[in-house]
Amino acid sequence: MAKKLIVLIAAVAFIGGISSAALAKSYKGEVTAVKDNSVTVQVSKKDAKKISVGDNLSMKIKKAKAPKSGASALTGC
Repeated sequence: MAKKLIVLIAAVAFIGGISSAALAKSYKGEVTAVKDNSVTVQVSKKDAKKISVGDNLSMKIKKAKAPKSGASALTGC
């Protein structure tokens, strides 16, 4: 009886872990402002309607590299 209960709990935990990862959504946006501990990210209107106050958020940050001097077509103008 104890083995069956442990297997049942393990199965429920496994299925719960898989389903929570499947429910995560991904949105892309652009940082428009940074002030103290606040970051403003602009997303499309369609995506913004799906986000509400109090939602959890995790961010992956990609650093943009500055262009090298002389690499622009407008250099010297």
